[in-house]
Amino acid sequence: MPPPRRRKTEAAAAPTDALLSLPTDVLDDILARVGLRDAVRTSVLSRAWTRRWEFIPCIDISADDGGIWKAPSAVDGILLRFPGRVRRFHVSLDKATSCRVNDWLPTLSRRGVESLSLKLRSHGQYFRPPRLHESVFFCSSLTVLSLSTCTMPSFPLDWGFPNLRSLILSNVRFLEEYGHDQLQEIIETCPLLEDLRLVKVDLYGDIEFVMQAPKLRFLTLGFIEEFGCILQELPLLHSAAMDMWNYVPSNFAELLAALVQARNLQLRLCTEGGWEDGWEDGWVHDHFVIFRC
Repeated sequence: MPPPRRRKTEAAAAPTDALLSLPTDVLDDILARVGLRDAVRTSVLSRAWTRRWEFIPCIDISADDGGIWKAPSAVDGILLRFPGRVRRFHVSLDKATSCRVNDWLPTLSRRGVESLSLKLRSHGQYFRPPRLHESVFFCSSLTVLSLSTCTMPSFPLDWGFPNLRSLILSNVRFLEEYGHDQLQEIIETCPLLEDLRLVKVDLYGDIEFVMQAPKLRFLTLGFIEEFGCILQELPLLHSAAMDMWNYVPSNFAELLAALVQARNLQLRLCTEGGWEDGWEDGWVHDHFVIFRC
């Protein structure tokens, strides 16, 4: 009969051995579902598990993973050690760490990222949003792209978002020279786009641009200044919302007429406060007057 200490060791190892006996694809699926933080923690189970998490097909990196964002160097280590696909990358960074985004974007563009959300927090009226690395346009596997408080880079050669279905731009600046053309081209190169939200998008000047998105089903436009957008036919449009912060664009009637086919239409007018009070995905200001059609 083995000594008591040995029996305890064998009993503790039994669940781990049972997991290792599972087919590799099943084990990979389990680790991919528990979240990055817990997947990394499995490295302490036994010697066989020390680097097991590094070989799962894909991982999700999210701000929900807790303390990982208190030390962005931890993200560097994960991207360096993990050779597989990064399926989801969602972060919210402050002014001190926002510059690190451009260190990660080139790697993410090569890892087949499908959902990318970058929320860089605003810091006052005169804060200059950081300019993103051009590799954001090489993330061709994206289905969801959400950008907040940043400046778009110039277009590189041979780029596109053939799989993008959701595009959210909040407090995003475009280049002065051709911002309208740039936004128009981004939308046109997303043939599968279904959900588009443009809130406080700085395009500079009063140049008009044409929005063509034949598969669009959900549209949100937020105005704090003139927005020269001409909406083409949107035959599949289901829901539309227009948010106005004490400002109604001069082409409001034309925009409204282009949305008549929407089954659900909301006009939201902010009667107090302003853009500085913030905007988040799905957020409605306390002082919004909402009209539903």
